Amino acid sequence: MTASPPNPYASEAADKPSKWQLAAIVMGAAIGMALGYAPLFNATAGIFAPAILQEFHWTHEQAAASYAASMAGLAIASPLIGVLMDRFGVRRVILVSAIVYCLGLVCMGLQTGDRSTWIALSVIIGIFGAATSVLGYLAILPQWFDKRLGLATGLAMIGLGAGAAAAPAAAHQLISMLHWRHAYQVLAGVSFVGSMLALSLLKERAPSSLTGTHATRHGDMPAVDLPFSPMKLGVIFLVAFLASSATLSLNPHLPALLMDRGLSSAAAAKCASSIGIGLLIGRLLSGFLMDRFHAPFVGATFLLAGACGTLLLLNAASLQSALVASCLTGLAIGAEGDLLSYLVRAYLGMKKFGRNYGIAFAGYAFGAVFGPLAAGRYVDTYGNFELPLRIAPVLLITASMLLVSLGRYRSLSAARPESHIVRAET
Repeated sequence: MTASPPNPYASEAADKPSKWQLAAIVMGAAIGMALGYAPLFNATAGIFAPAILQEFHWTHEQAAASYAASMAGLAIASPLIGVLMDRFGVRRVILVSAIVYCLGLVCMGLQTGDRSTWIALSVIIGIFGAATSVLGYLAILPQWFDKRLGLATGLAMIGLGAGAAAAPAAAHQLISMLHWRHAYQVLAGVSFVGSMLALSLLKERAPSSLTGTHATRHGDMPAVDLPFSPMKLGVIFLVAFLASSATLSLNPHLPALLMDRGLSSAAAAKCASSIGIGLLIGRLLSGFLMDRFHAPFVGATFLLAGACGTLLLLNAASLQSALVASCLTGLAIGAEGDLLSYLVRAYLGMKKFGRNYGIAFAGYAFGAVFGPLAAGRYVDTYGNFELPLRIAPVLLITASMLLVSLGRYRSLSAARPESHIVRAET
């Protein structure tokens, strides 16, 4: 009897993920991002700022230093985090990062007002919080999805949007009921539980299945190894830097800006939550559209919506106009998050994805450092937010033009085999 030839795809088919497994992966990423660094520390920075200003007698720039220092730590660490994820796996990196990040949040509530200690702790939170945000959780999705990567990313990003929408109001309530110190400690506990739940749902591909001749036979993603293009990565990095500089420059200052115009602290917190609502819509809608239209065009549209939001915020004097402006700004922030992993996958492929995504994400983080510090310095010097609000639309328009210049995709629809692929329609 003659032995039948081995089927090179048999092991892949046996390991085919079900729709429920893929849904669990997306859900795990959503939960992790909802209760990770970005919503619970970043999005609440402006809510904690007034209480910290009052207790420590700091300026706006000094209060924003915590936000900026954490983003600086995140920016510096992002490429290294990406390399570590390539080397040790995403889940292990998230686990270690989540533990240290939550301990850092606990320590925030123990501070005495020493600025050096405050900034150093913020840097640590940023370094270890990086993997508990989009950098970590979205690095898993391209292992399983290709033609539905935008939708999967958008669905996962609902978690981040929901967290960013709920966290400011929740933090305001905690500060009112307890104290800002205890509020940080409560958020740390919530984040730890959320991270452990997320990790229990996530599943990674074996590294050997991501490269090679018969690579990527799971999910709905084809095997495409592309030559490294520093020009494409540089453009993505610059787009991320300009967009985050514009949209995140006002994030820690928004409550103070609106309170200076006569709105109450509760109304200012609603506007901060409105950014989260816009972010939620932007995440889901942009991800859905990127699977159907050219992603740079979709991203440029959302960035232009953010430009309109900052222009409206320039003259917003009522709660209604401030809510609309905040929501439009949130749309741009939401699209930014979806875009980065999608663009890296589309133009650079899966080879060294963690490294390339970490570099691109560093651009986003550096913008989030530069923008708030520059805006805070201007506010402390001139007593208003007029110039930052005028510069932000220019940066967003420039980023939109750079996005469009990326041209056609290099991988998502390239070299898609028509047979032997294990497809998972999600």
